[in-house]
Amino acid sequence: MDAERDVYELLGVSIEASEKELARAYRTKALQYHPDKNRDNPSAVQLFHDIKAAYDLLIDPQQRSEYNEKRRAQLAKRQRQNALSGERKRMKSQLERDEHAAKEARTAKYMREQSVRQEAARFREESLRDEWRQDKKMREHIRRTQDQQDRQEQQDNAASAAMNDVDELDRTIRIRWDDAEHQHNRESLAALFSEFGALEEVVVAPVSENARRRGAEGSRPRSALLVFHSIAAAHALMNMQHESAEVRRFERTWAKGTEPRVVRDIADSQTAAAAEAGGAREESGRGASLRIPDISAIDQRQLPGSSMCFADFEALTLMRMRQHGTSEQNVVGK
Repeated sequence: MDAERDVYELLGVSIEASEKELARAYRTKALQYHPDKNRDNPSAVQLFHDIKAAYDLLIDPQQRSEYNEKRRAQLAKRQRQNALSGERKRMKSQLERDEHAAKEARTAKYMREQSVRQEAARFREESLRDEWRQDKKMREHIRRTQDQQDRQEQQDNAASAAMNDVDELDRTIRIRWDDAEHQHNRESLAALFSEFGALEEVVVAPVSENARRRGAEGSRPRSALLVFHSIAAAHALMNMQHESAEVRRFERTWAKGTEPRVVRDIADSQTAAAAEAGGAREESGRGASLRIPDISAIDQRQLPGSSMCFADFEALTLMRMRQHGTSEQNVVGK
């Protein structure tokens, strides 16, 4: 019989069973598992012998007492083992839960770190794109600025080249006034008109015989030529926006009779440049002919005169005259 097998369980009785209960249980089990009745069951013989051994052990008070002590010790040991096993299971379950929680925490931390890395990568990429766009805008702005500067330089060079072809008469303004009312000489005219620009020469025409006769009647028309260093100064005098009362007393005309072509060319080039750069101001209701060109930015250097061949005899005569040491000539003052 297996030493670990519980004899009470084998017989089907409790630990408090009496001898009669043991005898009755033995007879029932012995009849049930007798080999003659269980020929087809190979384990019936062994089971029959185990039942006989269990009955013999329990029927003997000494052996039963020893067996009970041993059985109680085994039960106590099994209970302790079961208790330890339950604790181990509980601890194992707790460890599994802790490990699972730690794994979830690690996974959550990894996901957060991954999200932070992705966000940082996206931010860097976006920053690079913004930086690239800003750099592109800056390069485009520099390129446009440089193009405008190049065009302006070309225009200035063209204007300077055009200015180099300006002869002395293009920089000359003819003025007329009534000397009976307002007397002027070379010095006073120079002081009055130098505010528009440096004067190269002031040529005051001498009083003609006809003028002397008209002066006797109360009118003394006089004329003079103002030769400016720069055509810009001459242009400023002809197109001044706010005339003073003193300047309005003078009749002003270009020495050649019409506005020099170089002024119109410069005005046309500046108008085209302003329209191309988008900086042209709206002048609704006014024609282009009323626009006063700005040629004040042109090189103001003294430009020598060139050919003086033209049909205006009076202007030619007055230009060659000088205020001091000039022989008397009769010049018609119109």
